Amino acid sequence: MEQGMGRRSLAALAAAGLIAARPGWAQSAEGYPSRPVRIVLPVAPGGATDTIGRVLADELTKKGRGSFFVENRPGAGGNLAYQLVSQSAPDGLNLLVAVDSLTVNPSLFRDAGYDPTTAFAPVNLMARIPHVLVTHRNGPAKSFAQFMDIAKRDPNRLQVAISGFGSGGHLSGAVIQHETGARWSVIPYRGGSTPMNDLMAGNVDAAFVTLGAVIGLIRGGQVVPLAITTPQRFPLLPDVPTVAEVTLPGYDVPNWYGLFAPAGTPAPIVARLNEWSNAVLAEPHVRQTLLESGFEIVGGPPERLGALVRESVPRWRNLIRDAGLRPE
Repeated sequence: MEQGMGRRSLAALAAAGLIAARPGWAQSAEGYPSRPVRIVLPVAPGGATDTIGRVLADELTKKGRGSFFVENRPGAGGNLAYQLVSQSAPDGLNLLVAVDSLTVNPSLFRDAGYDPTTAFAPVNLMARIPHVLVTHRNGPAKSFAQFMDIAKRDPNRLQVAISGFGSGGHLSGAVIQHETGARWSVIPYRGGSTPMNDLMAGNVDAAFVTLGAVIGLIRGGQVVPLAITTPQRFPLLPDVPTVAEVTLPGYDVPNWYGLFAPAGTPAPIVARLNEWSNAVLAEPHVRQTLLESGFEIVGGPPERLGALVRESVPRWRNLIRDAGLRPE
């Protein structure tokens, strides 16, 4: 894992537009944080985003970095949380753990209320996690091949839950539908545990969710995995086929988790948060917890997250345009 950037790289970050430089910025991190730090999550409690956000807040607090706490702000596909942090003071006291929808929503909604390439200071690309298509034990499809056969023969018969319109799970399925012509009804939720509760109750046929949100239910036999979105089979689910091997060679749509601050946050504060978050990700017990929950730990410098944002925006813009996706 790459380590924190340190002071020698701060000027380069500011010059690259990843962090705004300000008069007197070299001293602006002294005493940080002077007050409790809020980490805003774009989802309801429960699920992978909530897990990694709370692990980060708890570990930073335990390590004496200050008082860090999580605030869940679900709604509008994540836009409520993204707008809140983008409009917050750039003092490092309001942070954001964002997912793919940060780069999706400006192309999906008429007015997302922020520009992902300019509204935030990237801090750390903390982790990735695959999505998995799961069904209940009495579901209509016993395999991903059978699921796809039904979705092609009987369009929109299958009801598939997602954690929000424009979420990673939604886009994972949208890529499949766009490329194969299969069709199912998309049932959006506001994250949290509700999609899984409805799935286990048989109210929906399947769900496209992050592995972290469902790994415990898979291990307990309460839901059945049909396919995973990594290009190769995933170590935690070695018997579950990939979308790529069954129907779409080269398919790879993971979910990512990035730590952001508002644009204009002083470079030393961003560097300090990057160093601290990398240290958290390097802790053996944290790594074990996240790996067992299905995460692939990434970490590294802020530029890695900044580059991902810039690459993702046009990718999803093109898919949304070509597939004709609109909020339902």
